[in-house]
Amino acid sequence: MRSRTLIHRLPSAALLAALPLLPAAAALAQPPIIGPQKRIDPGGGTFAANETTVSASEFNPNVIVAGWNDWRRSTASEIINSGFALSFDGGQTWTDFLLRPPPGFQTNVEGDPMTAYDDRTGALWAGALAFGGTHLYVARLNPGDTQFQPAVIARSGGGLDKCWMAAGPRLNQPNTTRLFIALNVGILWSDDMGATWSAPINLGSGLGFLPRVGPNGEVYVAYWDGGSGMRLRRSLNDSASYTDHLVATRMDVWGTQDGSRFPGQFRVPSMLYFDVDQNTGHLYACYFDTTNLVGGNRNVDIYFTKSTNQGTTWTTPVVINGDSNPPGDQFFTWLEVDKDGRIHIVFADSRHTVQNDNVINGMFDVYYMYSDDAGATWHEHRLTPQSWNSNNDGLNRSNQFMGDYFGLAAAGNRIYPVYLDTSAGDPDIFTNVIIFPENQSTLTDVRVTTGVRLAGDLDSLRNSDDVVYRTRSGFGRTFTDLHNLDMQVDGVTSVENPATIDLTIESRINQPTGAARVWLRNWNANRWDVVRNYTVGSTEGVETITGIPAASYVDNNGLIRARIRHVVTAPVFAFTFESYFDQVKMEVGE
Repeated sequence: MRSRTLIHRLPSAALLAALPLLPAAAALAQPPIIGPQKRIDPGGGTFAANETTVSASEFNPNVIVAGWNDWRRSTASEIINSGFALSFDGGQTWTDFLLRPPPGFQTNVEGDPMTAYDDRTGALWAGALAFGGTHLYVARLNPGDTQFQPAVIARSGGGLDKCWMAAGPRLNQPNTTRLFIALNVGILWSDDMGATWSAPINLGSGLGFLPRVGPNGEVYVAYWDGGSGMRLRRSLNDSASYTDHLVATRMDVWGTQDGSRFPGQFRVPSMLYFDVDQNTGHLYACYFDTTNLVGGNRNVDIYFTKSTNQGTTWTTPVVINGDSNPPGDQFFTWLEVDKDGRIHIVFADSRHTVQNDNVINGMFDVYYMYSDDAGATWHEHRLTPQSWNSNNDGLNRSNQFMGDYFGLAAAGNRIYPVYLDTSAGDPDIFTNVIIFPENQSTLTDVRVTTGVRLAGDLDSLRNSDDVVYRTRSGFGRTFTDLHNLDMQVDGVTSVENPATIDLTIESRINQPTGAARVWLRNWNANRWDVVRNYTVGSTEGVETITGIPAASYVDNNGLIRARIRHVVTAPVFAFTFESYFDQVKMEVGE
């Protein structure tokens, strides 16, 4: 995946419009593999969709549930439901569907989708609000199942709004699971995996009540108080009571329906997003706020703060996003912390188009950033191939509507951002599968065995960036070789007796289409074994081959040898073709 990586350190002052970039040498030795966009809501056609959520668990990181507001049942008038999608193969394929409340509670406006996960049991939950009642409903996906259980009503009553879920252990009871829902009427919970629910405990007035559970059963709820306060409610006594804490004070305050500080004409409520590091118990939070006025336009940035004492005190908020000149706006954030303590954020960004606030055709991209040093430095990747237009929201309203937030999940070594993109002329829901390599082998040699190397070296294959290993197909020996490119790549692992091998190949050709084949050297049988056949084209693709039994393919010195072939039967307007390899990775599992 071709992505621009920005690496920057946090400034000491909070009011910065942009951050200086560090030299490339400061980058991680093993940056993540950013997979291509995948649409996950094809059943929605060209109907409107927005406001995403997603969850996956450490129990099985390859099982993912994502959700969004969905208009696919609309006719002459709007009908809104909560759309969801499931993937059981780590985000490679998805099945989308509508998740409805029980009969008798269904309405024509069902939205504010939410998801949750339980690392202990592997259960996943999805739910939403059926407005007009209003009814809060939840359904559970049990480990091993392929469909959700029927939804149950967790709460009914007028005025329910903006719900989010989280699950974790009860206080100092690691073998339990308590599922929480927080919303504008308070926080309620279930101790039987979502079958029955408590009455809510009031947490005060505000918007965007987001629950999280700490490693020992501490319960936190972050929210915006509707004014200048970004706040936290905390319970250290198994939800018997909650104390109130200030996370940050906003410099600029606007209403929930106000979007005048941004390009486009849609609302952008200013909510607070956070998560808990399950290793340290530290809390990390982000929100967006106006930094300054540039050229008559407000410059909105992402601010980051953290707490190392369970939310009692917080660091001075600092800007963490990169930007352009003149600056764009960054908003619709979501934050997660993975099992290794990395912090991940997805967000909307207008930096690639010079535009004024409140123009009709607001142009945006979606970015992903992460930090592996508790927020001291950040690395950014642009996820969208091109900017998209907010006016293509798929709705016939006086104002545009993009939803109110994006979503992101972190499980295992995989990250799943889920977001809106209108590049096709209508709002569609996408993800990118982001993988942080584990037990990566060191590439030691690369050679072209049929064809010729034109540019690049071994280092060109080690990172997913714009530096490619460029080759030209072979010619001169036989007609078949005239249109073949063969390349051999060696890697060495220090892991003793690895169980599996995973291969990742990022490549493209300068022809419309071709065939690719991958072999591994079988040292025991002294032969080459085919491990994958696939199609390659002019757009860079990521081919991931996982779970290959390692016994025959790692020699006594830890050597793994792969052979990659590109074939074009009849190159267009050429006697040869070129292949471009952005990255080849070999990873082993113990």
